[in-house]
Amino acid sequence: MTSRSASELGAVAQSAALSGMTVLEDGGGIAASYAGKLLADLGADVIKVERPGGDEVRRRPPFPSDAPGRERSGLHLFLDTNKRSLTLDLESVSGRRMYRELAHRCGTVITSRHVAEQRMLGLTWEDLSTESPELNQVSITVFGIDTQREGWHSESLIASLASGISYRIGDPDRAPLGLPYDAPQYQGGIHAAIAALLARRATRESGLGQHAWLSIVDIISNVMAGAGVAAFVFTGQSRGRAGTHMNAFYPWQVTPVADGYYEVITMVDRQWNRFMELMGDPDWQHDERLQNRWLAFQHADEIDAFWHPWMAERTKAELMELFGENHISFQPVHTIGEVAESEHLQARRFWAEVEHPGFDEPVRLPGAPYKLSESPWAIRRRAPLLGEHTAEVLSEVGIEAPEMARLRRSGII
Repeated sequence: MTSRSASELGAVAQSAALSGMTVLEDGGGIAASYAGKLLADLGADVIKVERPGGDEVRRRPPFPSDAPGRERSGLHLFLDTNKRSLTLDLESVSGRRMYRELAHRCGTVITSRHVAEQRMLGLTWEDLSTESPELNQVSITVFGIDTQREGWHSESLIASLASGISYRIGDPDRAPLGLPYDAPQYQGGIHAAIAALLARRATRESGLGQHAWLSIVDIISNVMAGAGVAAFVFTGQSRGRAGTHMNAFYPWQVTPVADGYYEVITMVDRQWNRFMELMGDPDWQHDERLQNRWLAFQHADEIDAFWHPWMAERTKAELMELFGENHISFQPVHTIGEVAESEHLQARRFWAEVEHPGFDEPVRLPGAPYKLSESPWAIRRRAPLLGEHTAEVLSEVGIEAPEMARLRRSGII
Protein backbone atom coordinates (compact mmCIF):
# COMPACT_ATOMS: atom_id res chain seq x y z
CA MET A 1 0.00 0.00 0.00
CA THR A 2 1.27 3.45 -0.91
CA SER A 3 0.42 6.11 1.67
CA ARG A 4 1.82 9.39 2.92
CA SER A 5 3.09 10.13 6.39
CA ALA A 6 1.98 13.20 8.36
CA SER A 7 5.47 14.68 8.02
CA GLU A 8 5.41 14.26 4.23
CA LEU A 9 2.00 15.86 4.03
CA GLY A 10 2.98 18.68 6.34
CA ALA A 11 5.74 19.74 3.98
CA VAL A 12 3.18 21.31 1.62
CA ALA A 13 1.11 23.05 4.30
CA GLN A 14 2.78 26.42 3.65
CA SER A 15 0.79 26.82 0.43
CA ALA A 16 -2.54 25.76 1.91
CA ALA A 17 -5.55 27.26 0.15
CA LEU A 18 -7.27 28.55 3.30
CA SER A 19 -4.20 29.58 5.27
CA GLY A 20 -5.16 32.62 7.37
CA MET A 21 -8.79 31.62 7.87
CA THR A 22 -9.84 30.88 11.45
CA VAL A 23 -13.06 29.03 12.27
CA LEU A 24 -14.87 28.24 15.51
CA GLU A 25 -16.61 24.87 15.15
CA ASP A 26 -19.37 24.23 17.66
CA GLY A 27 -22.27 21.90 18.35
CA GLY A 28 -20.79 18.48 17.76
CA GLY A 29 -21.99 15.69 15.53
CA ILE A 30 -21.03 14.71 12.01
CA ALA A 31 -22.28 17.69 9.99
CA ALA A 32 -20.45 20.44 11.88
CA SER A 33 -17.39 18.22 12.31
CA TYR A 34 -17.20 17.45 8.60
CA ALA A 35 -17.64 21.10 7.65
CA GLY A 36 -14.77 22.00 9.97
CA LYS A 37 -12.65 19.16 8.59
CA LEU A 38 -13.10 20.29 4.98
CA LEU A 39 -11.84 23.75 5.88
CA ALA A 40 -9.08 22.54 8.22
CA ASP A 41 -7.73 20.14 5.60
CA LEU A 42 -7.19 23.11 3.29
CA GLY A 43 -5.30 25.11 5.87
CA ALA A 44 -7.90 26.91 8.00
CA ASP A 45 -7.21 27.08 11.74
CA VAL A 46 -10.30 25.27 13.04
CA ILE A 47 -10.91 25.46 16.79
CA LYS A 48 -13.32 22.74 17.87
CA VAL A 49 -15.35 23.70 20.95
CA GLU A 50 -16.18 20.60 22.98
CA ARG A 51 -18.08 20.19 26.19
CA PRO A 52 -15.83 19.01 29.04
CA GLY A 53 -16.95 15.42 28.41
CA GLY A 54 -16.13 15.62 24.71
CA ASP A 55 -18.02 15.82 21.41
CA GLU A 56 -20.43 13.01 20.58
CA VAL A 57 -18.28 11.82 17.66
CA ARG A 58 -15.71 10.63 20.21
CA ARG A 59 -18.28 8.18 21.55
CA ARG A 60 -19.39 6.74 18.23
CA PRO A 61 -17.98 3.58 16.62
CA PRO A 62 -16.02 2.15 14.96
CA PHE A 63 -13.46 1.49 17.69
CA PRO A 64 -10.33 -0.57 16.95
CA SER A 65 -10.67 -4.04 18.49
CA ASP A 66 -14.13 -2.94 19.70
CA ALA A 67 -12.45 -1.18 22.63
CA PRO A 68 -14.23 2.19 23.16
CA GLY A 69 -12.32 5.24 24.27
CA ARG A 70 -12.73 8.96 23.70
CA GLU A 71 -9.46 9.10 21.74
CA ARG A 72 -10.07 5.83 19.84
CA SER A 73 -13.18 6.47 17.77
CA GLY A 74 -12.44 6.04 14.07
CA LEU A 75 -15.06 8.69 13.35
CA HIS A 76 -13.27 11.20 15.60
CA LEU A 77 -9.86 10.35 14.15
CA PHE A 78 -11.22 11.03 10.66
CA LEU A 79 -13.43 14.07 11.31
CA ASP A 80 -11.18 15.96 13.71
CA THR A 81 -7.84 15.73 11.96
CA ASN A 82 -6.10 19.12 11.55
CA LYS A 83 -8.15 20.79 14.31
CA ARG A 84 -7.43 22.16 17.74
CA SER A 85 -9.61 20.99 20.64
CA LEU A 86 -10.91 23.41 23.27
CA THR A 87 -13.12 22.29 26.14
CA LEU A 88 -15.60 24.86 27.38
CA ASP A 89 -18.68 24.67 29.60
CA LEU A 90 -21.19 27.00 28.00
CA GLU A 91 -23.59 26.62 30.90
CA SER A 92 -21.32 29.00 32.80
CA VAL A 93 -21.13 32.77 32.40
CA SER A 94 -17.35 32.56 32.00
CA GLY A 95 -17.66 29.88 29.35
CA ARG A 96 -20.07 31.95 27.29
CA ARG A 97 -17.91 35.04 27.66
CA MET A 98 -14.86 33.19 26.30
CA TYR A 99 -16.94 31.71 23.49
CA ARG A 100 -17.96 35.21 22.38
CA GLU A 101 -14.37 36.39 22.51
CA LEU A 102 -13.28 33.44 20.41
CA ALA A 103 -16.09 33.98 17.91
CA HIS A 104 -15.01 37.60 17.52
CA ARG A 105 -11.39 36.58 17.00
CA CYS A 106 -12.21 33.80 14.51
CA GLY A 107 -14.71 35.74 12.42
CA THR A 108 -16.45 32.54 11.25
CA VAL A 109 -18.60 30.22 13.38
CA ILE A 110 -19.99 26.91 12.16
CA THR A 111 -22.53 25.47 14.56
CA SER A 112 -24.97 22.58 14.70
CA ARG A 113 -26.17 23.59 18.15
CA HIS A 114 -29.97 23.60 18.21
CA VAL A 115 -31.35 27.08 17.66
CA ALA A 116 -33.36 26.94 20.90
CA GLU A 117 -30.15 26.23 22.82
CA GLN A 118 -28.35 29.05 21.00
CA ARG A 119 -31.09 31.45 22.08
CA MET A 120 -31.04 30.21 25.66
CA LEU A 121 -27.26 30.69 25.84
CA GLY A 122 -27.31 34.03 24.04
CA LEU A 123 -25.06 32.72 21.27
CA THR A 124 -27.16 33.27 18.16
CA TRP A 125 -25.75 35.20 15.24
CA GLU A 126 -27.85 38.19 16.30
CA ASP A 127 -26.26 38.04 19.77
CA LEU A 128 -22.70 37.59 18.51
CA SER A 129 -22.86 40.08 15.64
CA THR A 130 -23.89 42.87 18.00
CA GLU A 131 -20.32 42.83 19.25
CA SER A 132 -18.80 41.78 15.91
CA PRO A 133 -20.71 43.11 12.87
CA GLU A 134 -18.21 41.38 10.54
CA LEU A 135 -18.95 37.95 12.06
CA ASN A 136 -20.25 35.15 9.82
CA GLN A 137 -22.17 32.26 11.33
CA VAL A 138 -23.31 29.10 9.56
CA SER A 139 -26.10 27.26 11.38
CA ILE A 140 -26.64 23.64 10.38
CA THR A 141 -30.22 22.53 10.99
CA VAL A 142 -32.33 19.63 9.78
CA PHE A 143 -35.49 21.62 9.00
CA GLY A 144 -34.28 25.22 8.96
CA ILE A 145 -35.04 28.26 11.08
CA ASP A 146 -38.32 30.20 11.33
CA THR A 147 -40.45 27.27 10.18
CA GLN A 148 -43.07 25.24 12.01
CA ARG A 149 -40.46 22.46 12.37
CA GLU A 150 -37.68 24.65 13.71
CA GLY A 151 -37.88 23.05 17.14
CA TRP A 152 -37.70 19.45 15.93
CA HIS A 153 -34.73 17.31 16.89
CA SER A 154 -33.73 14.76 14.26
CA GLU A 155 -30.85 13.00 12.55
CA SER A 156 -30.02 11.32 9.24
CA LEU A 157 -32.93 8.87 9.01
CA ILE A 158 -35.59 11.53 9.56
CA ALA A 159 -33.83 13.84 7.10
CA SER A 160 -33.92 11.06 4.48
CA LEU A 161 -37.61 10.43 5.06
CA ALA A 162 -38.62 14.09 5.14
CA SER A 163 -36.67 14.93 1.98
CA GLY A 164 -38.52 12.42 -0.20
CA ILE A 165 -35.37 10.50 -1.15
CA SER A 166 -36.44 7.45 0.87
CA TYR A 167 -39.50 7.08 -1.32
CA ARG A 168 -37.07 5.90 -4.01
CA ILE A 169 -34.81 3.62 -1.94
CA GLY A 170 -35.41 -0.05 -1.32
CA ASP A 171 -37.63 -2.92 -2.38
CA PRO A 172 -41.05 -1.81 -3.67
CA ASP A 173 -42.73 -4.48 -1.54
CA ARG A 174 -41.06 -3.34 1.67
CA ALA A 175 -40.70 -0.17 3.72
CA PRO A 176 -38.57 2.73 2.41
CA LEU A 177 -34.93 2.97 3.48
CA GLY A 178 -32.81 5.87 4.67
CA LEU A 179 -29.59 6.97 3.02
CA PRO A 180 -26.76 4.88 4.52
CA TYR A 181 -23.60 5.95 6.34
CA ASP A 182 -25.12 9.22 7.65
CA ALA A 183 -25.00 10.67 4.13
CA PRO A 184 -27.44 13.51 5.01
CA GLN A 185 -25.11 14.70 7.77
CA TYR A 186 -22.10 14.67 5.46
CA GLN A 187 -24.07 16.56 2.82
CA GLY A 188 -24.94 19.10 5.50
CA GLY A 189 -21.24 19.45 6.31
CA ILE A 190 -20.27 19.97 2.68
CA HIS A 191 -22.85 22.71 2.20
CA ALA A 192 -21.96 24.36 5.50
CA ALA A 193 -18.31 24.61 4.44
CA ILE A 194 -19.37 26.14 1.11
CA ALA A 195 -21.64 28.62 2.89
CA ALA A 196 -18.81 29.63 5.23
CA LEU A 197 -16.49 30.34 2.29
CA LEU A 198 -19.13 32.30 0.37
CA ALA A 199 -20.00 34.40 3.42
CA ARG A 200 -16.32 35.09 4.05
CA ARG A 201 -15.84 36.23 0.48
CA ALA A 202 -18.82 38.58 0.73
CA THR A 203 -17.49 40.01 3.99
CA ARG A 204 -14.19 40.84 2.35
CA GLU A 205 -16.07 43.06 -0.10
CA SER A 206 -18.72 44.61 2.17
CA GLY A 207 -17.11 44.43 5.60
CA LEU A 208 -20.33 43.03 7.02
CA GLY A 209 -20.96 39.50 8.25
CA GLN A 210 -24.07 37.46 7.75
CA HIS A 211 -25.99 34.47 9.01
CA ALA A 212 -26.23 31.46 6.72
CA TRP A 213 -28.59 28.77 7.92
CA LEU A 214 -29.12 25.61 6.00
CA SER A 215 -31.65 22.82 6.11
CA ILE A 216 -30.38 19.29 5.56
CA VAL A 217 -33.85 18.25 4.39
CA ASP A 218 -33.76 20.94 1.70
CA ILE A 219 -30.27 19.83 0.65
CA ILE A 220 -31.28 16.20 0.21
CA SER A 221 -34.52 17.19 -1.55
CA ASN A 222 -32.66 19.31 -4.08
CA VAL A 223 -29.28 17.63 -4.47
CA MET A 224 -30.11 13.95 -4.19
CA ALA A 225 -33.85 13.75 -4.82
CA GLY A 226 -33.82 16.65 -7.26
CA ALA A 227 -34.71 14.68 -10.37
CA GLY A 228 -37.70 13.13 -8.61
CA VAL A 229 -38.93 16.50 -7.39
CA ALA A 230 -38.55 18.06 -10.84
CA ALA A 231 -40.40 15.19 -12.52
CA PHE A 232 -43.32 15.59 -10.16
CA VAL A 233 -43.44 19.38 -10.46
CA PHE A 234 -43.35 19.40 -14.26
CA THR A 235 -45.15 16.17 -15.13
CA GLY A 236 -47.02 15.08 -12.03
CA GLN A 237 -45.23 11.72 -12.19
CA SER A 238 -43.78 10.15 -9.08
CA ARG A 239 -41.83 6.91 -9.33
CA GLY A 240 -41.69 4.76 -6.25
CA ARG A 241 -39.06 2.28 -5.11
CA ALA A 242 -37.67 0.13 -7.89
CA GLY A 243 -35.60 -2.30 -5.83
CA THR A 244 -32.86 -3.88 -7.93
CA HIS A 245 -34.55 -2.93 -11.23
CA MET A 246 -35.07 0.59 -12.55
CA ASN A 247 -38.42 1.00 -14.27
CA ALA A 248 -37.12 2.97 -17.24
CA PHE A 249 -35.61 0.72 -19.89
CA TYR A 250 -34.17 -2.79 -19.91
CA PRO A 251 -31.79 -3.80 -18.56
CA TRP A 252 -30.97 -1.31 -15.80
CA GLN A 253 -30.50 -3.35 -12.70
CA VAL A 254 -28.22 -4.88 -10.08
CA THR A 255 -27.60 -8.50 -10.97
CA PRO A 256 -26.18 -11.38 -8.84
CA VAL A 257 -22.82 -12.81 -9.94
CA ALA A 258 -20.64 -15.59 -8.53
CA ASP A 259 -19.09 -13.50 -5.76
CA GLY A 260 -21.42 -10.53 -5.33
CA TYR A 261 -23.36 -8.15 -7.57
CA TYR A 262 -22.96 -6.21 -10.79
CA GLU A 263 -24.79 -3.20 -12.19
CA VAL A 264 -25.95 -3.77 -15.75
CA ILE A 265 -27.17 -0.79 -17.76
CA THR A 266 -27.40 -0.70 -21.57
CA MET A 267 -29.24 2.40 -22.73
CA VAL A 268 -26.95 2.43 -25.78
CA ASP A 269 -27.96 -0.25 -28.29
CA ARG A 270 -24.43 -1.04 -29.46
CA GLN A 271 -23.45 -1.98 -25.91
CA TRP A 272 -26.46 -4.26 -25.68
CA ASN A 273 -25.49 -5.85 -29.00
CA ARG A 274 -21.92 -6.43 -27.79
CA PHE A 275 -23.34 -7.97 -24.61
CA MET A 276 -25.37 -10.37 -26.78
CA GLU A 277 -22.24 -11.25 -28.77
CA LEU A 278 -20.37 -12.11 -25.54
CA MET A 279 -23.12 -14.59 -24.72
CA GLY A 280 -22.91 -16.20 -28.17
CA ASP A 281 -25.80 -14.35 -29.86
CA PRO A 282 -28.53 -16.39 -28.14
CA ASP A 283 -31.85 -16.89 -29.89
CA TRP A 284 -33.77 -15.34 -27.00
CA GLN A 285 -32.41 -11.87 -27.92
CA HIS A 286 -35.13 -11.83 -30.61
CA ASP A 287 -37.90 -12.34 -28.06
CA GLU A 288 -40.69 -9.90 -28.93
CA ARG A 289 -40.65 -8.50 -25.39
CA LEU A 290 -37.10 -7.20 -25.99
CA GLN A 291 -37.82 -5.38 -29.21
CA ASN A 292 -38.77 -2.22 -27.32
CA ARG A 293 -36.33 -2.02 -24.45
CA TRP A 294 -38.04 1.10 -23.10
CA LEU A 295 -41.00 -1.12 -22.23
CA ALA A 296 -39.23 -4.42 -21.67
CA PHE A 297 -38.76 -3.71 -17.95
CA GLN A 298 -42.42 -4.67 -17.54
CA HIS A 299 -41.34 -8.27 -18.21
CA ALA A 300 -38.11 -8.15 -16.23
CA ASP A 301 -38.64 -11.33 -14.23
CA GLU A 302 -39.16 -13.48 -17.32
CA ILE A 303 -36.35 -11.88 -19.37
CA ASP A 304 -33.88 -11.98 -16.46
CA ALA A 305 -34.10 -15.77 -16.56
CA PHE A 306 -32.49 -15.74 -20.02
CA TRP A 307 -29.15 -14.19 -19.02
CA HIS A 308 -28.83 -14.13 -15.21
CA PRO A 309 -27.44 -17.69 -15.13
CA TRP A 310 -24.60 -16.60 -17.46
CA MET A 311 -23.71 -13.76 -15.08
CA ALA A 312 -23.98 -15.98 -12.01
CA GLU A 313 -21.28 -18.32 -13.36
CA ARG A 314 -18.66 -15.56 -13.40
CA THR A 315 -16.86 -13.53 -10.74
CA LYS A 316 -16.69 -9.75 -10.57
CA ALA A 317 -13.03 -9.80 -11.59
CA GLU A 318 -13.73 -12.00 -14.62
CA LEU A 319 -16.61 -9.81 -15.73
CA MET A 320 -14.62 -6.62 -15.16
CA GLU A 321 -11.92 -7.84 -17.53
CA LEU A 322 -14.39 -9.17 -20.07
CA PHE A 323 -16.56 -6.05 -20.17
CA GLY A 324 -13.53 -3.77 -20.19
CA GLU A 325 -12.08 -5.51 -23.23
CA ASN A 326 -15.40 -5.12 -25.03
CA HIS A 327 -16.07 -1.51 -23.99
CA ILE A 328 -19.23 -2.34 -22.07
CA SER A 329 -19.71 0.06 -19.18
CA PHE A 330 -21.09 -2.31 -16.56
CA GLN A 331 -19.85 -1.80 -13.00
CA PRO A 332 -19.22 -4.26 -10.15
CA VAL A 333 -20.87 -3.43 -6.83
CA HIS A 334 -17.90 -3.07 -4.51
CA THR A 335 -17.98 -3.92 -0.84
CA ILE A 336 -16.48 -1.41 1.59
CA GLY A 337 -13.53 -3.76 2.07
CA GLU A 338 -12.90 -3.85 -1.67
CA VAL A 339 -12.98 -0.06 -1.84
CA ALA A 340 -10.52 0.23 1.05
CA GLU A 341 -8.04 -2.07 -0.67
CA SER A 342 -8.64 -0.92 -4.24
CA GLU A 343 -5.73 -0.39 -6.59
CA HIS A 344 -7.46 2.76 -7.80
CA LEU A 345 -7.19 4.50 -4.42
CA GLN A 346 -3.63 3.28 -3.97
CA ALA A 347 -2.70 4.70 -7.37
CA ARG A 348 -4.18 8.04 -6.31
CA ARG A 349 -2.14 7.88 -3.09
CA PHE A 350 -5.44 8.40 -1.30
CA TRP A 351 -4.54 6.99 2.10
CA ALA A 352 -2.56 8.79 4.78
CA GLU A 353 -0.87 7.34 7.87
CA VAL A 354 -0.77 9.47 11.00
CA GLU A 355 0.94 8.86 14.32
CA HIS A 356 -1.37 9.12 17.34
CA PRO A 357 -0.55 8.66 21.04
CA GLY A 358 -3.56 6.40 21.50
CA PHE A 359 -2.20 3.78 19.10
CA ASP A 360 0.99 1.75 18.84
CA GLU A 361 0.90 1.78 15.03
CA PRO A 362 0.20 4.68 12.64
CA VAL A 363 -3.49 5.28 12.01
CA ARG A 364 -4.59 4.88 8.41
CA LEU A 365 -7.00 7.63 7.37
CA PRO A 366 -8.88 8.52 4.17
CA GLY A 367 -7.48 11.39 2.17
CA ALA A 368 -9.18 13.98 -0.04
CA PRO A 369 -11.35 13.17 -3.07
CA TYR A 370 -9.79 16.07 -4.98
CA LYS A 371 -6.34 17.29 -6.01
CA LEU A 372 -5.15 20.91 -5.97
CA SER A 373 -1.87 21.41 -7.77
CA GLU A 374 -0.78 24.70 -6.17
CA SER A 375 -2.46 24.64 -2.74
CA PRO A 376 -2.69 20.96 -1.85
CA TRP A 377 -4.72 19.21 0.77
CA ALA A 378 -2.62 18.06 3.73
CA ILE A 379 -2.75 16.54 7.18
CA ARG A 380 -0.74 18.92 9.31
CA ARG A 381 -1.77 17.57 12.71
CA ARG A 382 -3.42 14.44 14.03
CA ALA A 383 -6.89 14.47 15.62
CA PRO A 384 -6.53 16.26 18.97
CA LEU A 385 -6.84 14.76 22.40
CA LEU A 386 -9.84 16.12 24.28
CA GLY A 387 -9.04 19.66 25.38
CA GLU A 388 -5.47 19.35 24.16
CA HIS A 389 -5.32 22.96 22.96
CA THR A 390 -7.50 24.62 25.58
CA ALA A 391 -4.69 26.57 27.25
CA GLU A 392 -3.11 27.46 23.90
CA VAL A 393 -6.34 28.79 22.42
CA LEU A 394 -7.48 30.70 25.51
CA SER A 395 -4.08 32.35 25.87
CA GLU A 396 -4.63 33.76 22.39
CA VAL A 397 -7.63 35.72 23.70
CA GLY A 398 -5.79 36.99 26.75
CA ILE A 399 -6.58 34.38 29.41
CA GLU A 400 -3.53 34.17 31.67
CA ALA A 401 -2.23 31.25 33.75
CA PRO A 402 -3.87 32.14 37.12
CA GLU A 403 -7.28 32.57 35.48
CA MET A 404 -6.73 29.37 33.50
CA ALA A 405 -6.06 27.46 36.72
CA ARG A 406 -9.23 28.86 38.30
CA LEU A 407 -11.29 27.86 35.26
CA ARG A 408 -9.89 24.31 35.41
CA ARG A 409 -10.67 23.98 39.11
CA SER A 410 -14.24 25.10 38.52
CA GLY A 411 -14.70 22.64 35.62
CA ILE A 412 -15.42 25.38 33.07
CA ILE A 413 -12.56 24.22 30.80
